[in-house]
Amino acid sequence: MGQGNAFARIFTMLAACAAAGCDHSSSDDADNGARPVLAAFNAVPDLQDVTFLREEEVWSSIAYGVGTDFRSVDADQYDVKFDSRLPGDETTSCSGDLDRDGVKDTNECTRLVSQSINVLKDHEYVVALVGRYGAASIKVYDDAVHTFDSRTDDGDGADLNAQVQFFNWSAQLGTFDVYLEPPGTNLSATQVKAALAPGNEYLGFADEGSYVLTLSAVANPNAPIYTSETFKIDKRTRVALAILDGTSDSTSAVKVARFRDQGGDLFDRRVKTLMRVAHVAPDAGNLDVFAEEDYTAPLFANLTLKQSTPYIEIPPTVGSELELDITPAGNVGVLLTREQASLTKGERATFFLVKSSNGGVDGFKASDTARRLAPYAQLRLVSSVTQSLDFYVIPHGNNVFTSGVTQTLSSASVGSSQTFEPGTYDVVIARAGTDTFVFGPREVQMAADGIYTVVAVPTVQTTRADVLLLDDFTL
Repeated sequence: MGQGNAFARIFTMLAACAAAGCDHSSSDDADNGARPVLAAFNAVPDLQDVTFLREEEVWSSIAYGVGTDFRSVDADQYDVKFDSRLPGDETTSCSGDLDRDGVKDTNECTRLVSQSINVLKDHEYVVALVGRYGAASIKVYDDAVHTFDSRTDDGDGADLNAQVQFFNWSAQLGTFDVYLEPPGTNLSATQVKAALAPGNEYLGFADEGSYVLTLSAVANPNAPIYTSETFKIDKRTRVALAILDGTSDSTSAVKVARFRDQGGDLFDRRVKTLMRVAHVAPDAGNLDVFAEEDYTAPLFANLTLKQSTPYIEIPPTVGSELELDITPAGNVGVLLTREQASLTKGERATFFLVKSSNGGVDGFKASDTARRLAPYAQLRLVSSVTQSLDFYVIPHGNNVFTSGVTQTLSSASVGSSQTFEPGTYDVVIARAGTDTFVFGPREVQMAADGIYTVVAVPTVQTTRADVLLLDDFTL
């Protein structure tokens, strides 16, 4: 009778564990193989951070182009899930299905996708969220675990190579060839690692050393679509490279993100640097902008007040500091100001010409680094006014006196981009810390997937300000 009760207790515990989705550990894991390892990756370019969960266990929140750590898990079957905060979700972070009822509540994030996977000993798994918002899916990659030999006393020496993985998670590039060769190598089609179709993985090995990653049209190494900066691969390491779509926060059409034993983006050496100019300096008249003391022709000509130019490419010979001379339009002999724009390779930037405290012209640069998010509008606030300002961006018709300040900016400064649910808003501006309003309300529309900029501009009336609406605003 005691033995029957013991069996009943064991059966009850196993059933409860199965219902809860807990790990099943056993001596087999130690005796008959290594525990599997698992990681997740966010390859969806138009979502903000997503949260990865195994069952309802939150692992981490991951940005676009970022993966989780690789973790050991028990061999078992799991549901893997990705959540994200979307419009209507009344929470600031994702914690899974809080009440475990299988029903989406307003204080829970939206479940994007879920999939069951079977995890085996001696295997490693990458679970990638791929596609785009509204059409995201999970791809699972299952590879045998490779163990490096680090011993020098076993007759065959220690391994001096590394494991390399390439994943094609781009929705736009299609199939391309992958080359991984030392810098200065003249590429030929015989050196190709793989013709990597969308969703496919290449797994191989490379000797330790310095390398350049090149992606090219299939069977045509002379038609590169991406060439990396030189990077180093160390022996007995694992380097995974995710090949992704570039986004509006950079000028490259390709984003290559490293994970596993390396991290960060691998930059495109051919990437362009782009800049535009916005004239928000009252009383300065029309302006010409010259670059690098070359007065043969303006870089930007005859700018009018509240005008924003198209982006132009800054030659790579300029370096990190671009010297700009500002003159009255058509009068190169009068130098109003000389400014320095610090540019990062691959950056997209706006240089604002503003009114200085002594009534002349000054300038400052802002990086245009917002990434388009399909569910949200992105708004950046800029101040070119000589006093600190409180910006209110509030739902249309709301009482500004009972609303919180969206952002406070000092003179000649740029705020960080913020997300807004699509809709109609009022823009109101006050002197910082007061109820003295200097602008608004101005009704604006902001749509999902949009990028918007509001620039506070001084006027001839010291008690009033104006605004310049840039980017996706329809005037």
